[in-house]
Amino acid sequence: MTQYVLYGGKGGVGKTTCAAATALKKAREDHPTLVISTDPAHSLSDVFDQSVGSEPTHVRDDLDLWAVEVDPEERIGQYRGQVSAALDELDDLGISLDEGDLDDVIEAGVAPGTDEAAAMDLFVDYMDDPRYEYIVFDTAPTGHTLRLLKLPDVMSSAMGKLMSVKSQVSTLADSVRTFFGNEEDDEADESDHDVDVDLQDLQDRMDRVADALRDPERTEFRPVLIPETMAILETERLLAELDAYDIPADRAVVNKVIEDPTPDCDLCQSRYSSQQKRIEEAREKFDMPLTLLPLLHGEVHGLEAVETIADRL
Repeated sequence: MTQYVLYGGKGGVGKTTCAAATALKKAREDHPTLVISTDPAHSLSDVFDQSVGSEPTHVRDDLDLWAVEVDPEERIGQYRGQVSAALDELDDLGISLDEGDLDDVIEAGVAPGTDEAAAMDLFVDYMDDPRYEYIVFDTAPTGHTLRLLKLPDVMSSAMGKLMSVKSQVSTLADSVRTFFGNEEDDEADESDHDVDVDLQDLQDRMDRVADALRDPERTEFRPVLIPETMAILETERLLAELDAYDIPADRAVVNKVIEDPTPDCDLCQSRYSSQQKRIEEAREKFDMPLTLLPLLHGEVHGLEAVETIADRL
């Protein structure tokens, strides 16, 4: 089965670098690997120093390594119509969802332009793609990531409610048409049926994503942080959310760690000492192994720089 590694954390901590490096390492171990950016501010192209599009791009000729940057607007158009049709149909019949149900639908990302919903829809496509043994996700900053991880449960519930209401309406409408001998044309019936099937398919897709995300045999979520107090606190909240949703996380990555401070540089020594205290604090709070990555000179740019990080992961 395909294995999944997801990197998350606050902005600017190096999630994209970690995702790219992990994908490179898996590919070097002869595992066909795809790395996906679900962050609207894509930077895989910058890290790999080559153009990465909305379809899988072959990153290196000698490795089975691929990358893709999700285009939310392109993806969301694939199922926006079916949900809108269902809501419009109910509205035309004078039936509306109650406030709680409607909130669920909106929170689920059905509203146009929601990047998390598009990313989850894409997740299923690549789950079924036989080309890849490993899929590595570079997720958006923490708030987006948490919405992304909650989405399968919320959307599945919302779609279930929509289908339940539509089923009741259809049954009532069929009874009325039978009683009065008023039959709709076949084309309209077929259109209604298509919407029902699409909604069921969307619910099934979300259920499969939820199952995969919670499977410790297939999925590992790795928080990325830097050795600073605010990053540690945000990571602690992220880990609590992951635990609440039963999403497995068994290691954290501490990035941008000073390893060999210049002996005669007071500022370097001070930052090194501060970082070591924060790292020890993280060990105590997170109760999981930490992988430490060095602070590199300049930005990680190009495969040679990514190789340096890959050796540590």
